[in-house]
Amino acid sequence: MALQTTVFVLHLCFLLAVNCWHDLDNTEYDCWPINSPNDYNMISCGGLEMAWVLRPPEKVTNGEEFNVSYTVTASDSFYDYAVRNRIFQFSNASEARRFCHEHECPSNWNSANEINCCVYHANIHSCPLGLMKHGGICGPWIPDDGKIVTHTVSKAGKMTQKYWTSKVVLSHVGVTSVIAHIKIGQMHAALESKVLVVSAQVCGDDVCELEENCLNCPADCGICPMSIGIKVAIGLPVTLFSAGFILTMVWLQYQKQRMFWDESWIINYKTIIFGRVYMGLCSTTSLLHIKSQSTVSQTTNITMSTGVNTQHQRGFIQPGSYDGRKVAVKHIQNKHFTLSKTIRKEVKEVRQLDHPNLCKFIGGSIEVPYVSIITEYCPKGSLSDVLLNDDIPINWGFRLSFATDIARGMSYLHQHKVFHGRLHSRNCVIDDRWVCKISDYGLTSYRKEDVESSNNGFKCGDVNRLYCAPEVLLGSTSNMTPAADVYSYSMILVEIATRSDLNSVSKATLPKGRDPPPQYNEHLTPQDLVDGMRMDIMWRPPLPELKAGKADIDCPSEVDYYELIKRCWAHNLALRPPFEQVKKMLDKMNPNKVSPVDMMMTLMEKYSKHLESIVAERTQDLLQEKQKTDRLLYSMLPKPVADDLRQGQTAEAQTFSNATVYFSDIVGFTQLSGASTPHQVVNFLNQLYTTFDDIIDNYDVYKVETIGDAYMVVSGVPKENGINHAGEIASMALDLVNVCHNFKIPHKPNTQLKIRAGIHSGPVVAGVVGTKMPRYCLFGDTVNTASRMESTSEALKIQVSGATADLLHSLRGYVLTCRGTLNVKGKGDMTTWWLEAKRDEHTDPLLRTNNYGEIPVPV
Repeated sequence: MALQTTVFVLHLCFLLAVNCWHDLDNTEYDCWPINSPNDYNMISCGGLEMAWVLRPPEKVTNGEEFNVSYTVTASDSFYDYAVRNRIFQFSNASEARRFCHEHECPSNWNSANEINCCVYHANIHSCPLGLMKHGGICGPWIPDDGKIVTHTVSKAGKMTQKYWTSKVVLSHVGVTSVIAHIKIGQMHAALESKVLVVSAQVCGDDVCELEENCLNCPADCGICPMSIGIKVAIGLPVTLFSAGFILTMVWLQYQKQRMFWDESWIINYKTIIFGRVYMGLCSTTSLLHIKSQSTVSQTTNITMSTGVNTQHQRGFIQPGSYDGRKVAVKHIQNKHFTLSKTIRKEVKEVRQLDHPNLCKFIGGSIEVPYVSIITEYCPKGSLSDVLLNDDIPINWGFRLSFATDIARGMSYLHQHKVFHGRLHSRNCVIDDRWVCKISDYGLTSYRKEDVESSNNGFKCGDVNRLYCAPEVLLGSTSNMTPAADVYSYSMILVEIATRSDLNSVSKATLPKGRDPPPQYNEHLTPQDLVDGMRMDIMWRPPLPELKAGKADIDCPSEVDYYELIKRCWAHNLALRPPFEQVKKMLDKMNPNKVSPVDMMMTLMEKYSKHLESIVAERTQDLLQEKQKTDRLLYSMLPKPVADDLRQGQTAEAQTFSNATVYFSDIVGFTQLSGASTPHQVVNFLNQLYTTFDDIIDNYDVYKVETIGDAYMVVSGVPKENGINHAGEIASMALDLVNVCHNFKIPHKPNTQLKIRAGIHSGPVVAGVVGTKMPRYCLFGDTVNTASRMESTSEALKIQVSGATADLLHSLRGYVLTCRGTLNVKGKGDMTTWWLEAKRDEHTDPLLRTNNYGEIPVPV
C-alpha cells in the first residue's frame, strides 16, 4: 500500500506538471518580496532560515487534525542583508537585530505590522494541487484557482521565539501542498511540505467506490494510464539508444573487416634505409655487431646504406630507418610466403595491441627473399645485454621495475588471448627511457618457417631451451600456454637477481659427471634431443643469494622474491600464478613505490655518472668534471672568448685603447738550466709559476702565456677596467718580486732566485690564433715595448715606462724612482722608472725634485 501511494504521488506530480519546489529534506525554503510575489520572482533569504521541527505527515485522512511545528532563525548576516535591501527601515544592522530580538509585538496579531513587530504574520495554509489548473507552485499568494483551502489563525512574535506551532485540518482529497508562511519586514518566507489526503472511506478494500478514482485510491481503482506525452518521453530515448547501439555494433564490425583486409602495414623493403647489421639469438634484438653479407657498401654508424641486403643469416636483427623513424628489422627465413587469411588475422590482432610494455609492431615485408617483420627500435638492447653489462649500475628498484614491466606486458597479452611461447631475456628489450618491452609476440604463422628452421622441428630452440617448461620439453603440451609463459618468466627472474647468463649457470650447477642436455647439431635427430631433455626436466637453476636491507643494492624482500620464483617454476601447472597475481606480488615487494619515470631518471643519472667516473678515473661526478673542464678551458682562454668558441661563434680580434703588459724572466736561467736535468728544470718552473698563478688570482689580470722562463701578464684585456690596469699590474709585480726572496729552488736550495720585470701601458690588439691548441695572443707596439722594459731591467727590480708611470701617478699610492733616460732598441731614448713599493699615503713621487745623484747612468 505504501509503495502504491508513493507511485501515486510521483505520478501525480508528473501528470499535473507541478513544480515540486522543495525536496522534503527539512532544508528547503524560499523568499519573495512583499509586493506581488509570484512563481518567478523569488529572492535570496540572505541568512534567514526555516525548518520543520514537527513536519506534516506524509498521509492523512480528510478531516483529520494534526499539529505542525517549525522554527524561524536569522543569522547576523541577515540583518546586514535586510538593512541593505530595505527589508527593514533601519539605518544599521544592530538596530534591526535589536528590534527583532527585544521589541515586544502587540498581543493581538491583528494589530501587528512591520513597524511594531519583527515577525508580524505567521500561519499555515494549503493548496490542493488538483485545483491548480495552470501548474505553478503554491506560494504566499492566491493560487490560480482563487482559493486558499486551509488558513490557520495568524500569529506574531519576536525572532527569538523558538517554535511556531499550529493545528491543521485538510479536507480536500489528493496531494496538498502545506505552506508555513511568515512575513518579516518587506519580505515573505515560506516552508513547504506535501501531504497525501485520502478519503475517510477505506481505500484498499479492492472496491472502487463512487468517490474513489485512480488518483485518490490507486489501490482500488488502479494506476492511471500514462499520457501520450509520457509514453513518447520514455519511448524516444529507448529508441534512440537502441538505434545508436545497433549502429555502433555495425561500425565496429565494419572496422574489424576493414582492418582485416587493410594492407597499409605492408612495407616495401627497398624503402628501408639500413645501417649496421646486428645479431640476435632466437628472434631477439641483442645488438652484437657482426659482418654482413651485402651487395651495398656499409661504412660507419653515421653512414647509412641505401641498397638492399640480399643475404641474411638466421636470427639477425638489423636496425634501419623507415619513414623518418628508427626501426628494427627481423628477417624471416621463408623460401615461400603466401599472405593467407590466417596471417591477415594474426597481423590484425597484433596491430590492435597497444601497451607501453610491448614492442610496437610497425609492419612487415612479404617479398621473398626479403620477408621480415619491422618493429619499434629499442636502442638499449635486450634485457640480457643490460644485465650482463657490469658497467651499468642497476639497483633493486630498477630490477623490480624490469620484472614488473615484463609482468604487465605479459598480463596484457594474456588478457587478449595472445600467448608468447618464446619468452626469454633476449627478446625483452629496453628502450631509451629504460622501459622494458616484450618483442617477438604473436604472428605465429607469419614466422612459422623461420621458427621451424631455427628449431629443426623441435618445440624449443637451442638457445631458449632452458626457458621451456617441463611439460613442453616432454611434448605433453604446447608452448603457447599461459603456464609455459609463466615458467619462462621464472628464469628471467633468476637472471634479474643474479645478473648472469642462464646457460653458464646451467653448466655450472649440473651434477658432477653429467653433461648438459645435448645441443642441436646435424648429427642429432629430434628424438635424441627429446631423450636428452627428459633427463633434466627436474633441473632448476639455484636460487640466487640475495641480501636483505634498505640499501639500493639489497633486495627489499628476498623471501617474497624466492617464493615468487618457486611458484612460477612449479611442476604443477595449477600452482603457477597468472601474471595479474605476479604484478600484485611484485608491487608488494617494492615498498618505495617509485614511479618508473623517477627510477629511469635515477638510473640515467647513475649511469651517466658512472661513465664519467671511468673517463675521469672515477675521481669526480659529472657536474664536477664539467666544472673542471670549464676551469681548464678558462685557464687557456678568457671566459667570454671561450664561451663564444664553445657556441660555435668566431672570436673576432678586438682593439683595446689602453692596457698594461707585464713581462718577466729569470736572471741566469741559461746557466741554471745547464747545471740541472730537464726534470729538475720542469719541476722548478712548475713550482715557481704555480706560485705566481696563485698570486695573480688576487688581481684583475689575465695570464697570456709562459714561454720557457718568460712570464707574460696583461690587465685591461679582455675586460676593460678604466685606468686601473696599471695599478693591478704594478701591485701584482711587487708581489711577484717579493715572493722570489723566499722562494727555494727545489734542487738548488742555496741559490737565490732572481727575476727581472718590465711594464708598459698602451693600446693592444687581442685575438685567438690557430684552431689546434688555440691561443689568446696580444699584438702591437705596446707588447714589444713591455718586452724591452723587461730585457733592460735588472735583477729583482721592476722597470716601468713613462706611460705606465703617468697612470700610476694618477692612481697614486706607488713609490717610483726615476731611472733616467734609456736607449731602447727600436724606440730610441725613453725615460723609465723603477717601481719600488706601494704605500698608503697619497704623495706623488713624480712631483718631487729628484737628486740626480740617485739617477742611474743610462745604459
